[in-house]
Amino acid sequence: MHKKSIAIIGGGISGLIAARELSSRYHVLLLESAAVFGGRIRTVNEQGFKQPIEGGAEFVHGAADETLRLLKEAGINLSKVSGAFYRLQPNGKLSKEDGQVEGWELLMKKMGELEHDIALGPFLIHYFGGSQYNALRTQAITFAEGFDLADISKVSVKSLYQEWSHQSEDHRIDGGYKRLIDYLVNDCLKKGCELMLNKTVKEVRWHIGNVQLFTADAVKYEADQCLITVPLGILQKANTPMALSFTPPITDYLSALADIGFGTVIKVILSFKERFWEEDAGFFFSEEKIPTWWTQLPSHIPVLTGWAGGKQGAALSLLTEQQLIEIALTSLARIFNKDVSWIKERLAGQLIFNWLQQPTVLGAYSYATTASAAVINYLNTPIDDTVYFAGEGLYDGLHPGTVEAAIVNSLAVIRKMN
Repeated sequence: MHKKSIAIIGGGISGLIAARELSSRYHVLLLESAAVFGGRIRTVNEQGFKQPIEGGAEFVHGAADETLRLLKEAGINLSKVSGAFYRLQPNGKLSKEDGQVEGWELLMKKMGELEHDIALGPFLIHYFGGSQYNALRTQAITFAEGFDLADISKVSVKSLYQEWSHQSEDHRIDGGYKRLIDYLVNDCLKKGCELMLNKTVKEVRWHIGNVQLFTADAVKYEADQCLITVPLGILQKANTPMALSFTPPITDYLSALADIGFGTVIKVILSFKERFWEEDAGFFFSEEKIPTWWTQLPSHIPVLTGWAGGKQGAALSLLTEQQLIEIALTSLARIFNKDVSWIKERLAGQLIFNWLQQPTVLGAYSYATTASAAVINYLNTPIDDTVYFAGEGLYDGLHPGTVEAAIVNSLAVIRKMN
């Protein structure tokens, strides 16, 4: 029997999962614009760092069943994230936090009782606008902007409630997420998939049962169907080097994609000659320009990861790497009440990941807006059984913006293929 052919655009984990699963019934061609597979998974080994460092996805959040299943299949172990939370107080002192800010349970109760979805910003003003809730509003906004990378004027309260009420333990992958990417790439090759790097698809010409892809290096590829797994940042921006055009146009699809939020983040990773923070410290929170930092616990290597998301991350993304390093060191100096020169003397290595400026990504990961629920089902429906979309941005579940979301959505979409 004739085997159908499918072209997959995007070699992140969504594309690799799809390639592997479809290989038994399709001739699979996967085209990735970057020089490496993995997309927003970016594990690196750099001088000055004593173990692999995660520039992109870092944690396995909670009961991520599909991710855990894959890791078990690949024989890759996990380590539980540990450590205490410390916060920089207005008096300039770091203090250990034992729990959530006062009023958090009431906040969650109100979020859960909400009948009609609204954005977090208006929700906080309506229910928690008084001065007695200043700390509570600050923490809710910090979580939404810092961890969900969301615009509080757009992000869905219902989606945040679903996510925040299902928090559980986090883990790291021993040796980094790249081990999982390498496993999937090797398995795809064993199954006969054709995987190509440095192939930027610029145009998708399609009609029912046929797709022609034209790349930036003027090569044409043809298939019966096409699965597009590139990040939302690429699909939402028409005038960028990696932008995709469609012939005939798919205007309604692209308009619907604009209703899903896509955040950005600056990730700064600094290695030091020795640890100068409390041995039990896992996370540090502050109001500095790079406000959130974490250690590598349970590993005791002297590395701190800085994280600035949301509006703060977008503003910082316009700066040079050297400017970002200076801001990072200044933030740490204030958090630990040290001179910047003291911090610099102990610096052994530095890495900056400015995801909004990564041309193959243009952001970090998605969040649900108040309009997302109405378009997700539509976006997960193929165009004439010929053009399909998949990825973490099209996921609707308890693990938004994660590797798990990318895997689950990819599996759900390929089950619809004939």
